[in-house]
Amino acid sequence: MKHWGRGLAAIEYPTGMNLGGDPSQAWIKIKPDGRVDVFAGTVDIGQGSRTIHTQIVADTLGVPYEWVKMDVSNTDSSPVCMGTFASRGTFIGGNAVRVAAEQTRDALLAVASKELEVDAEDLEVVDGRVQVRGSPSQSLGVDEVAGSATYAHGTLITGSGGWMKPASEPDPETGECDPHAAISYAACVAEVEADDETGDVRVLRLIQAYDVGRAINPTMVEGQIEGGGAMGIGLGLLEEAYPYYPSTEHRGDRFGHYFPPAMKDTPVYENLIIENPSVDGPYGAKAIGEMANNAQPPAIAAAIHDALGVWINQMPASPERVLRALDEQQPREPRREGKWIVFDEDDSLATVSSTGGEGFIRVA
Repeated sequence: MKHWGRGLAAIEYPTGMNLGGDPSQAWIKIKPDGRVDVFAGTVDIGQGSRTIHTQIVADTLGVPYEWVKMDVSNTDSSPVCMGTFASRGTFIGGNAVRVAAEQTRDALLAVASKELEVDAEDLEVVDGRVQVRGSPSQSLGVDEVAGSATYAHGTLITGSGGWMKPASEPDPETGECDPHAAISYAACVAEVEADDETGDVRVLRLIQAYDVGRAINPTMVEGQIEGGGAMGIGLGLLEEAYPYYPSTEHRGDRFGHYFPPAMKDTPVYENLIIENPSVDGPYGAKAIGEMANNAQPPAIAAAIHDALGVWINQMPASPERVLRALDEQQPREPRREGKWIVFDEDDSLATVSSTGGEGFIRVA
């Protein structure tokens, strides 16, 4: 018989490595035709950092998006970036290009102030033109200013910058420290259909809410959420990782041995983007990367419990594990051992973790 269930899980996720020594850098130049070249080491592997960084540079400089060209083709000759991992592309890499763009804008305004004979603090860049604040008719195109810099003043309009979260050592007495540049939050509600005869579980709907600080590109954020949802379903129902991850032992040696979710496994998505700006993020943005596939597995496990009354304490929730949990199902009462209250012993970290709970909880 098929049963319906709903489960909820909430998570928090830090941005970047957050231990110091995790920098990104960028270098920008404006060519005589006013077009902008950006050199950075944050490689776009499909998560959209090239688009996001281009938006940040364009908004900071005050030029159209189409004028900006991101060059991330050679990490050997580009400024340093620690890498595309740890949900750091938008926050740390984005801060680096923002700082570089601010320096470049200052250099642009310094040249424009000579051409317009106006103090640089009284100038602004709007839609590709440098204009006097409050008097937009007094203006020059960015291309005109950049051309003058090259051919009249013999200088290059350029800027560079980097960003890194400084290390924060814990107070030896209190443990207090400031380890994270920003923390993102998310919640996921999973609705499932579970069969108590076959053990099959199907996710019908995922309702997901993500606090991303500021969604610089809402369409790409939603793509991250739904892509993460699919990956979370894979981790929750199909893809075997525990207890060998990250080792590759006991994995199949061909693509057909791997079981990622397919289109037929795709549920109905209902996504909510929450904007609670970060003080340190570029334009208030936080991370939305790895965290996108973290909340679904526990939400699915809670939904299975709601549907069938059993906890699956090891992912994925394969039909075999669901049926085994149903076969072993029996009522349990908490018991006291000294100052310890023991309940659901088979589901505890001390039982299911590869370290026997060491490092997570005090194990009696």
